Amino acid sequence: MHDKTISAQTYVVVCALLVVLTFLTVGFSFTHVPGLWHVVVGLLIALCKASLVVLFFMHAILSPRLVWTVIAVVCFWVGILFVLTLTDYLSRGLVPGMPGH
Repeated sequence: MHDKTISAQTYVVVCALLVVLTFLTVGFSFTHVPGLWHVVVGLLIALCKASLVVLFFMHAILSPRLVWTVIAVVCFWVGILFVLTLTDYLSRGLVPGMPGH
C-alpha cells in the first residue's frame, strides 16, 4: 500500500507563503484605506493563512472524505455564528430607547 506524503519542499514553500502573508498583513495595517476595508482585507488574508495551515500542516489535503465532511460542517456552523453575530452587531441602535443597546 502506497501512503501519500507531503514533501519537505512543499512545507518550505507553504511556510514561506505564510511568512509573506504575515508581512502583507502587517504592511496593510499601516495603509490608510476608507471604511471597513481593513477588516475585509485582514479577514481575507487570515482566511488564506488558516486554509494553508489546515490543508498542509494538519494534512487535510491528504485526508479521507470523512475529514473533509467534518471540515465542511465546521465551516458551515462557524459561518452561521459569524452571520448571527454580525446581524446582532449591525442591528444595535435601530430601536431608540431600547435598554442594553
